[in-house]
Amino acid sequence: MEVHHHSHFASGETHIERKKWTHYVWEFFMLFLAVFCGFLAEYALEHKIEADREKQYAISMVEDLKLDTAALNRIIQLRTNRLVMLDSLFLLLDETENSSNLSILYYYSAMTSRFGSLQFIYNDRTIQQLKNSGSLRLIRNKIVSDSITLYYGSIRRLENVQEREDRNFQDLKPYRLKIFDGRIYDKMFTNSDRIQRPGGNPALLQYTKDDLNGFIGNLVAVKASNIGYIRFSMDLLKQAINVLNTIKKEYHLY
Repeated sequence: MEVHHHSHFASGETHIERKKWTHYVWEFFMLFLAVFCGFLAEYALEHKIEADREKQYAISMVEDLKLDTAALNRIIQLRTNRLVMLDSLFLLLDETENSSNLSILYYYSAMTSRFGSLQFIYNDRTIQQLKNSGSLRLIRNKIVSDSITLYYGSIRRLENVQEREDRNFQDLKPYRLKIFDGRIYDKMFTNSDRIQRPGGNPALLQYTKDDLNGFIGNLVAVKASNIGYIRFSMDLLKQAINVLNTIKKEYHLY
């Protein structure tokens, strides 16, 4: 009896080995891992770029604050000098009958008028860049962002003092023109836009007692505004130094 051995190959039948389900799971996991690692790399790169930009803005802000502190120191000194000049002007106004003091009286009155434009111009380069580019969110350090917000809010309060002082000077002007001769003022200004003391003792105009009282009253308001500006400037200077040191500390800029 013959025994027939059947061969799969002989019968033309082929069988493809089927992959296990775990193999598909592994392929999916590897694909997911590759995509996830790519996402992490992109996120890390973006985070580094933003961190670098944040630090650059911090460095730029430090430079702005250094300029602000220098400007505030100068303003405080100049306004302190103005305060001394205002006090001298008050004393001279009590002695208008003494013709020997009229030259210096003209000089002080002109100088106090010139000092009317002594205002703090802060450096807003960095803060404007942050606002205009929508990059304020880059300052993620809450301590720094809060201190910056408070600082620029304080600047606005100082600007309010300046606006009040400007109004005081405008109120003073009509009375000044009733007492001091504008032609003398014109001769006091040099080609280099400096004020020089007039020669001799130029006469004052024929003013009334009410004119003098109006001038002195408004001069008192100017003096009060100047004192307020000095006080606010000193507070703002302390705040600027504090923000400057905070940024240096938080971003390790020493």
